[in-house]
Amino acid sequence: MIYIIKNKCLSLSVNSDGGSMTSLTYHGEERLWQGGEHWKSQDVVIFPVIGHAGEYKANGKTYTPKSHGVARYSEFALADMGLDYLTLELASNAVTRQTYPFDFNFTISYKLKKNSVQVTYTVRSKSGKIPFYVGGHPGMKAPGGEAVVEFENTENPLFYPVDGGIPVRIHHMDRLVLNTDFFKTYKTYQLGSLSGGKLCAITNDGYAYTYKSNCPVYAFWRNENGGDYICVEPWWGINDSGDAPVELSEKPFINFADENGSNFSYTLTIDKA
Repeated sequence: MIYIIKNKCLSLSVNSDGGSMTSLTYHGEERLWQGGEHWKSQDVVIFPVIGHAGEYKANGKTYTPKSHGVARYSEFALADMGLDYLTLELASNAVTRQTYPFDFNFTISYKLKKNSVQVTYTVRSKSGKIPFYVGGHPGMKAPGGEAVVEFENTENPLFYPVDGGIPVRIHHMDRLVLNTDFFKTYKTYQLGSLSGGKLCAITNDGYAYTYKSNCPVYAFWRNENGGDYICVEPWWGINDSGDAPVELSEKPFINFADENGSNFSYTLTIDKA
């Protein structure tokens, strides 16, 4: 089912199948990628693994997860809704336990405020502590698949190669040019150890997408073969790689939640540049 929330600036549509955004209009103009041959999705809710993860072990058993985990393949229930906010809920079940053996309650909340949408993921365990990754994957319209990312603060981040290996320190980064050549070189570009300042992706059709989060990793992605979109992805975790520990609880950037729950949030703001 598609749920719609609105305010004077934004209209947001969310699909209960997967819990992800399917439309985000700014003063009536669609700014979320609407799918195509180079990427059929518009957004992905990532939980409890990130990327095309390999087999992992938990509680002495081996599991083979699907891409980005279980949330994107699950039907969420409506937990709460108003004119400008929405909360969807997913409880662990026999299907989720086939690839993620833990009992959990996972909610996604969307809240509109002026020209911003705040997305909050909440993970609660039903029994003991559970390990997981979580993150967002919004695809925003960008003609030519191009954007210039400007950092609020001059950063000295760590670049994490997607195939694993030793992270590389980058000094004095204040902008990042995303285009076809960039994505053919890097596939998925993962940056960590950022200051927590805002990131602003400016497109060549005059829009600015600003991201604010305390996430430990931002990923930048677009299909290397094309598509008029860019994905700036706030991650509480990292792409799995061959040199990562096999045990889920030992993987880098792993999170843990108990019965009290843990919250993870990012805010996306749309402006005319």
